[in-house]
Amino acid sequence: MQQSGPASKAADSLIPKVKPATPNDLDFRPGALRLVTDSETGSRFWVFTYVIANKTGKSQRFSPRFELLMGDGTVLEAGRDVPVDAARRMQSAAAGPRALDQFQVMGEIPDGESNAREGFVVWPAKGDAKEMTLFVAGTSAAFDRRTDPATGKEGLIRRTWSRRYSVSGSTDPRSSAEASFDPIGDAWIMR
Repeated sequence: MQQSGPASKAADSLIPKVKPATPNDLDFRPGALRLVTDSETGSRFWVFTYVIANKTGKSQRFSPRFELLMGDGTVLEAGRDVPVDAARRMQSAAAGPRALDQFQVMGEIPDGESNAREGFVVWPAKGDAKEMTLFVAGTSAAFDRRTDPATGKEGLIRRTWSRRYSVSGSTDPRSSAEASFDPIGDAWIMR
């Protein structure tokens, strides 16, 4: 993924970067969140692209979890209910030939920009798409133990990056669309 030349430097400056929560966190660069219609089946999918790099000085494990909270409370887990052949078509339509799916991108990422990986995740288009929140866990090693007040059981919560998106004009867009966001609303949360 090494780039050179003035055009690639200009393109790199346009990619919004997520400031790592700690010095041991991976460098996460979110791409677009697009609604794409599968040309073969007519089914619609949300496709999110990103770049992950390790600039911590040591090899790091990347085991991401991507969830999309829809405006009506529906929670979509990346990859769930997405046929493999549809995911491949979504890669061609919205991600690019070098992008790795959520399972291929997992694993050890050696230190250095030259080891950065392009990734994409896919969700079936369900729920109210007028407002959505993307949650990305796995870029930060930070976690905490908390007791659930309702059950009394102890569990882990992880530092998670979140971004709010919106699609103007419709709660159920029928054509392809790119969701918009305000980067000022990006946040690290414990979840």
